[in-house]
Amino acid sequence: MNCKRFARELNAWLAGDHRPESTDVLTRHAETCDSCARQWEPARGLRGLDAPYETSSQQLRAVRQRRKAAFDWAGHSVVRFGSIASPVGRIFVGATDEGLCDVSFRQTSDETYRGWLQKWSAEVWRDDESVSEATDQLEAYFAGRLTRFQLPIDLRQVTPFTEKVLRAVDGIAFGRVSSYGTLARSLGSPGASRAVGGALGRNPVPIVIPCHRVLASGGLLGGFTGGLDTKGALLRLEGHDIPEPTVGLYGTEHPSQHAGPD
Repeated sequence: MNCKRFARELNAWLAGDHRPESTDVLTRHAETCDSCARQWEPARGLRGLDAPYETSSQQLRAVRQRRKAAFDWAGHSVVRFGSIASPVGRIFVGATDEGLCDVSFRQTSDETYRGWLQKWSAEVWRDDESVSEATDQLEAYFAGRLTRFQLPIDLRQVTPFTEKVLRAVDGIAFGRVSSYGTLARSLGSPGASRAVGGALGRNPVPIVIPCHRVLASGGLLGGFTGGLDTKGALLRLEGHDIPEPTVGLYGTEHPSQHAGPD
């Protein structure tokens, strides 16, 4: 079974119009495909097979939205990638035909990054020319020549809520910061600071969508997928007074996580 057939079978399975063996077939495929597995588990819950989910039209719509995103990804035959050296270490970037889909820190080699991207596509190629627009803009950012990225971004792999959070964060200008609480309130969900932080932790394109500009309460750095040392370095680059780490990047924690008032 391939991902497109999985999509057809799952639609029929959710509607109750399926073959007796469909559950086993879908389960076996989901065990071999991370993208499809992310749709299969909540779908099983909706059917009451594994988890005590409350069946509702809202949950069903959410499952279908996530499933559509994964199936859209399955239709992309190639993800191309490249990398640059930067003041915070080597940065890898990946892109589909729709736009930039991934920015990663701490990848150790082309092979490990290729394996990371294969969550989304079976075909992953190193192609520096194809991602040169992104790498050129990243280099300009680190050189102090660029304060806002102008890149197409492919966010189909994230949930609607995460996309909503990321679109809001994209509006935080260079040199400015916000907080998880402020961002949650701006989205009309004042009690959702943790959910906002979780969404930022799933940002597939950090720096380009500047989740490093969102701080915890009291001006503390909070979290960052690239580590607090990297978050501090990015904020210093943008003019904020952040203490230097006690050792080099990717070493121990900062002597202080305070980033000043937000």
